[in-house]
Formats: sequence, C-alpha cells, structure tokens
Amino acid sequence: MVPSGNGIRDEVFESLWATNKRGYLSPVMIIGYLAGCRKLRVRWGGITADASGAPNSARGLSFGVGSLSMTAQRQRSDDFALCNFVLKSAFTRTDVLGMKGRRRSAACLLVLAGTLSSVPVSASNSLPAVPHQSGESGESGDSVQLDGHGNGHGIGLSQWGAYGYAVNFGWTATQILDHYYGGTVSAASDIAGVPGTSNITVRLMAEDDQQTAVVHDSSQLKVDGIDAGPWPSVVARETAPGSYTVWARSDAAVCPAPTDPLTSGWMVVGTSLPMVTIRTLVDVSSSTNVADLLAVCEPLGKVRSYRGVIRAANGTAGENRTVNDVPVEQYLRPIVATEMSASWGPAGGGRGAQALQAQAVAARSYGIAENKYSYAKTCDLVCQSYPGAAWRSAIGAAYNRVEQPATDAAVLATSGIVRRVGSATGPVAYAMFSASSGGYTAASTLGFPAVIDEGDAAAGNPAHQWTAVVSTTTIAKAWPTIGVYTGLTVTQRTGQGDWGGRVVTMVVTGTSGSVTITGDQFRRALGLKSNWFQRRGEATPPTGPAAGLPAPGLPAAGAPSPGPCADRQPPPVTGPPATAPAARFQPIAPVRLVDSREGFGTARAPVGSNCTIVVQPPVDDAATAVAVNITTVNSVADGFLTAYPCGVDRPLTATVQPLAGQIVGGTALVPLGPDGTFCVFSNVPTDVVVDLFGVYSTSAAAGFEPIVAQRGFDSRGGSRLSTGTVVRVNLAAVALGGAIGAGAGAGAGAVAGAVAGAVALTVHALDAATAGFVTAWPCDSPMPLVSAANVAAGSSVTNHVEVAVGPSGEVCFYVSAPMHLTVDVVGWFGPTATTTFHAVTPFRLADTREGVGWTGPATRGLTRSVGVAGTGGLPGPGVVRAVAAQFTAVDAAGAGWVTVDSCQIPVLPLSMLRYPAVRNTAVLVTGIATNDGRWCVTTNSTTQLVVDVTGWFG
Repeated sequence: MVPSGNGIRDEVFESLWATNKRGYLSPVMIIGYLAGCRKLRVRWGGITADASGAPNSARGLSFGVGSLSMTAQRQRSDDFALCNFVLKSAFTRTDVLGMKGRRRSAACLLVLAGTLSSVPVSASNSLPAVPHQSGESGESGDSVQLDGHGNGHGIGLSQWGAYGYAVNFGWTATQILDHYYGGTVSAASDIAGVPGTSNITVRLMAEDDQQTAVVHDSSQLKVDGIDAGPWPSVVARETAPGSYTVWARSDAAVCPAPTDPLTSGWMVVGTSLPMVTIRTLVDVSSSTNVADLLAVCEPLGKVRSYRGVIRAANGTAGENRTVNDVPVEQYLRPIVATEMSASWGPAGGGRGAQALQAQAVAARSYGIAENKYSYAKTCDLVCQSYPGAAWRSAIGAAYNRVEQPATDAAVLATSGIVRRVGSATGPVAYAMFSASSGGYTAASTLGFPAVIDEGDAAAGNPAHQWTAVVSTTTIAKAWPTIGVYTGLTVTQRTGQGDWGGRVVTMVVTGTSGSVTITGDQFRRALGLKSNWFQRRGEATPPTGPAAGLPAPGLPAAGAPSPGPCADRQPPPVTGPPATAPAARFQPIAPVRLVDSREGFGTARAPVGSNCTIVVQPPVDDAATAVAVNITTVNSVADGFLTAYPCGVDRPLTATVQPLAGQIVGGTALVPLGPDGTFCVFSNVPTDVVVDLFGVYSTSAAAGFEPIVAQRGFDSRGGSRLSTGTVVRVNLAAVALGGAIGAGAGAGAGAVAGAVAGAVALTVHALDAATAGFVTAWPCDSPMPLVSAANVAAGSSVTNHVEVAVGPSGEVCFYVSAPMHLTVDVVGWFGPTATTTFHAVTPFRLADTREGVGWTGPATRGLTRSVGVAGTGGLPGPGVVRAVAAQFTAVDAAGAGWVTVDSCQIPVLPLSMLRYPAVRNTAVLVTGIATNDGRWCVTTNSTTQLVVDVTGWFG
C-alpha cells in the first residue's frame, strides 16, 4: 500500500527483500514508496537514504555514503524500472541502458546507496563496492581501489556525450548521430519495399502471466469483435489454453486483483477468444488530456495510461502477455522523456534540444530494429524504458505525467527518421546507447566503430571519471575457487583510450589458485559502472588482440591494403569434393574452437560482410566431419552463415540465420576438406563463436542408431527452472528404450542393458524470462564454457546437439536464466549401433520459395512429404536410413513449429524447429527416412521452408 503522504515511514532493506515475491530486488520497491511519502528514510548497514517532497509532485531523492551525497529528481515511481530516472539540473544520472535488463533492478539499489550502477544478487547484505574517499591507496589488505571511466556498455551514443556536443560544441542532432553511429545514415523509417514500421508492439512486463485489466475515466472502452459497450472497465482472462473470456462493467472504473472473482457488477461479454484487443473510442493519438487514454491496472496497484490499444495474447509456449500496440511516434514520447532529462532542452541557450533529438532518432531506430517476441517487437522494462504516458497510484488518484513538452518536441522534430546501415535502404541500425562512454565509445559488431568522445566530458557527468573501492572479501566470494584474494592483473585491453582502454581479459589470483576472466565479467560480478577501469598504481597492460594474431583496423602506413576481409578469405578451390568414407562418431567434452570476440582461433574482430573464417579443428587424418555449434553474436543485420569443407566452391546453402543485434546459434555436421579444415562464411558483419562437440572418423568406434524421437525431459509441469539450475537426465536409458520400443532398425534389441556413448538431442529453451543460454555436457565432468542453445528474453528456441553421456548414462543441462527446458532424444551413438555417417558437401534439397521439392509455402496442419534418398547423389531407399539436414523457416506469417518424422500416423507430437514470425530460423535435423526414402514435414503456421542436406546415415 502507498502511504498517504502525511507521515514518515522508516523501512529496512532486509524486510522488503524478503517480501518481494516477484523476484525483483526490493530497493526498486522502496523507490516506489516515494510516490506517496512526504519523507522516507531507508537504512542498510552504514547507508542511509532520505526522500522528501510535496505529495503528488516530483520529489527529490538524497542519499549518502560517508561524505558523499547527491540529490536527484525522479520522473517515474515504478515498481520495476524506476532506476531510469533523470537528475535535476543535469547534475548526475545513473545508467541502466548499458545493462539492457541484466541488472536494472540491482542498479536501482545502488542509486539509493549513491554508489555504482549494478550489484550482483547475493545472499550477503554487504555492498560490493563503495565510492572512493580521498587519501585511500590503490590496494590495502582488505580492499582494492579502482579508477574508471563511463557508465554502461559504451556502445553507440553516449547520452552525456550527446549533451556535451550539443551544448558545448554546438553540434546538431545529425552531427551527433553521424559521430556515434559511423557507417549509418539518417533515412526514413518507412520506405517502399524496405522493412520499417509505423506501429510498435510492446510487452508490458508487469502484467506477465496475469490478467489484462483496463479502465477508462469516461467509460469509452470497446473490445474488437464484440458488439456491445462502451464500458469503463474491461478484464480479459485466459480460461482455457489459448482461449480468453472477457468481462466488463458499466457502473464504474474498477481494477480487480488477478485472483478476484468477477461476479457482482461484472458481466461476461465475450468467450473463446484467441486474442483480445481493447481500445477507447476517444482519439488518443494527440490528446493532451491523459484522462482520455486507456489505462492498465498493474498487479501491485498502480494504474498506467497508454496511447494506442491494449491486447491480451499468448506467446509461443502459451504464456499470457499484455501488449500495447501504439504508433511509433507516440511510443517515443515517454521513451525520450525517461532516457534523458527534459531540462536538457533549454540548456546552452536551447542547444540542448539537439541532444534530445539525437536520443529520439536512436531510440526510434533501436525500437524498430528489435524483434524480440512472436507477439511483440519489444518490451517496456529490459529493452527501452517505456513507462507509458502517465501513471496513478490508484484509480481516482492524481495523474503523474511522463510525457514532457521538451522531449515531445524532440520526437516531433525527428518524426519518421531512423539510422540505416550503409545506405538509405539498408537495414535499420540496432542503435544501442548508454549513459556515458567515459571519453571513448566501445567497439561492437553493430556497424558503427568505436570513436573518441570529447562531448562525454560535459560538466556534471559523474561517470566520466569515477572511483570505487572493492573489498577483497567480495572479490573472493565472486570467485570462491581462488581462496583468499591476493591480487589481480589486467592482461589485455582494447587499446582505445586512457590506460590502454577497456579491460578485455584479466587474472584474479588467490591463495588456492587463479581465474582468467573478461573485464565485463569482473564489472558485472562486482557492480562496477563499466569495464573501463584500472587498479590504482598498476602498469599499463598489453593492448589489442591476442599475441600472434593480426590486429583489426587499418593497415600500417605504406602497407598494401589487405582488402575488406583482411586474412579472412577462403583457401583456393582444389577440385570437386571427394566422396567421404563411412565414419563413426567420437564424442568429446565440448571445447571452444573460435571466438572472434576474444581473438580465440581468429582475429579479435567481427567477421566482415562476405568474409570467411578457416577453422582447423584438433582432429586426426581419419576424421571426415565434425559436430559443431556455431553462434553469431550481435550481428549488424539479418543474414546467413554457411559452413562447408574448405577447398571446394562454397555451396549456396545456409547453416545459421543471424539476427540483427541478437545471439543466434545452431548445430551443424560439417564435412572437412582434404587438409582437415572447414570454412565459415558470413554475408553480414557479425561475431562468430564455434564450439566442437564431436568428430566423425573412420577410426572411431561409435555408430549411430536413429530412433523415433522420444521426450527425455520436460520442466513445464511446474515453474520455470531458476537461474543456475543444473538438471541431470539419464538420456542413455531414454535412447535405448526408445530404440527398442520403436523397433528402429536392426540390432536395436541387441543393445538392451548397454549404455550409449553419446546421444543426439533436440534441446528446447522455452519462455525465457531474460536472455540466456543452455549448456549440455556429460555429467560428472567439468561444465564447459560452451552453449547448446541461446535464447532471447521472452522467446523460445530449439537446437540439435550431439553430446557424450557421463559414466552413469546421464547428460547434464545448465540454464543461465529462468526458463523452461525440454529435451528430446532422436538417436544414440555406441559400438552396437547399426549405421555409419557419410558426409556430403551441403546441397539444397527443398526450397518452397523456388518450387524446389515443394510448391508453395507450408501451411498450418498440412503434412507434406519429400524424397530424401536418391537425391543430390545420396543412395536410394533401403540404403539411406536417416538424413542430416538444416531446416530453415523463412518469412513465417506467425510463430510456429515444424515436425519432421518418418510419416508417422498420427503425426509425431514433438517438434524439431521453433520459429518466430518474419525472422528466419534454422536448426539441424537428423531424421529417420521411411522405407521408400521419404520424410514427412508438418508445420502449425504458414511459412516458407528451406532444407539443406549435409550427410546421411546408412
């Protein structure tokens, strides 16, 4: 309950921490109390925070640690995203943009404490870092002093830098954007024939898995498809899977709790609706009266007003979501008002308005470039801060307006303008931004280079330079294997800026050992503002990429230009591919082969457009192919990767489908060239990671037994698996039982009681609460630093994995974020298995876009077959038992899934590929063929399908 504003409330962090049931850090909730308090005092250890102000006005927040004190003016009192407030008179600002949701709530805690921008969630109630007091040394027996620059990831526009360039340098918004987003141009958001958008859909995260309850002060609510109303109150609840019931009342605006029975005063006005869209009859596009807007009832009591319409919908895993569908220009008004202070507009005689305009273009580009979910493009908390047009503490309370005239003017002045990569018809840039670059922006794979940032030194920027003291006990707790902390050494920096630039790698040492980590890992674990820091008194470490690898960037003066791909060129074609002999499988503990982000196995730089990495896996001469997982990270644009044997002409096939600004992975069985290498080609700039899971070799012992897919594990009977969960599954027993039960080939009965050496799996990461990954590895061995699936917040992905089982037949799965996990077994590897693998240079089996294999797109519920045996040089039916191929869904009309089976009746109730709307998605399938050499394929949504074969089992 929000206090009335007349009293004084003393709260203790620990008590709220314990009562926060949604999993968000309670300091966020504490800030929420400020909405109705005349005075608030929060104590935690030696930290005290006081808040005061007149009721229902913008209140000040003051806080202090030791001699440090600051005052800030809030713009929003929200239970979840209040750390996106701005500081009065441009004094200071705490960034959470750079964290993009990973630690926003933790950032709010340290806003209250007046310290840094994030803190790890820990059972301990001690803060990991406090501001520096003058006179402290660089390192003492119990603490380490760090000097730093910047706040956030530092990629793209610095908000303080934009302000500095506008006010102190007199730059226009276009000059600011050109500086921060080099390689992009200003262009229209909607161009004929070029992807863009005039509306944007936003997931309202406070409503996740709740009802959708909407109210209107003037009783003007209508529901699409229902010929009744208007009403002051409408509630939509899912009453059966994928089926909504709608209630309304005509007497008053009422916000029921999600568990309240809708009886007295409520009437059912619609049933069995797959989706519910609620709108107001008032034109809200330009209304200046926020009471005209429809408002959403939040579970914790607030009522938040939005322009556009509100929709109740389901995600791909059946989750309940509330979505705001709103014109982009209306969406931006609260975005810009929250990301920058409206008080910056009149600064410098009005020159500060150019910074607000630059922010508007960056935010517009970022929102349009996002495609996070099947039901919404973006979200309101961990994407950009979108608090709606206004909010109230309850129905009948005074409105707190978010939209501001100065920021509204910035949106209007840049209406319809975005940044596009390369040209006016290029893809919309994923225009990331952060609070402060510290004087040099960070390198990225998003199409714009790192640049010197003189504007960031604007007076009042508290993050341009900062100091923190970290206790050695906190460091040891973060990496307990080191024992008692003894020291840290930075081993590599980016080479851009003070002290040699941002920290790339470092070593933390203790009495029991040491760990090598990245600067980002150190920053996140200890709550530092950025990865650009230096231990006071340390020597400048090496810069640039790892020793022995070519440096990214321009060649030395006078040297010939290596071309746009430098040394990332495919080797010469040596002739037609040789026929690969029969090979068996050797599973290994997963190992990383390439990581262009770290300079491992290749140069430390993104793979350029139309460039090729040559990968040399650690295999002997008997190897014919490798099982690898290839991951693209923060691609500049949507595109494709092709993995193929070096020494042959690159086939016109695709292995992985990169998505702009996202992490996308996929498993591939890749044939090796005559010299034991394989090539990875990318048609868009992207970072690439390659992990090795196994080797196919003529000297290996394990054959492959394809089976009808069997479900081995499914967490969806309960709540999501929590972050850090490790699941042990006896998949050898599942695989062998499935083989025997299905009668999947000669010799299946002979393996009874045996233990498979490895299994072929389909791993589904479902309904992730935040971006994360799944790691699969043989139990009772160390967990490797590799991923089997990468998933974005709110989405679901599928990947094929071939992984060894542990001594007891178990495979372990680690989830890095809250999500559901299902695992299906599609085959097993062992000495008694009955097929061997024959690698082929990838070729296209089917493409519905071109009428190859099938004519016309796949449609919902339609099962179609395609011949696999006897095509592309493969042997005929009876010889080919199973085929390995990349399945790609292209331009899907909606989110869906694909099942590939040996023409089962009924259709196999498991899927091999999950895909979102519009965005291309690929996965490896190793499926059993029918006796006459066919596959049957079923999808539950209209989509184009492409199938590229990489080998066969027989």
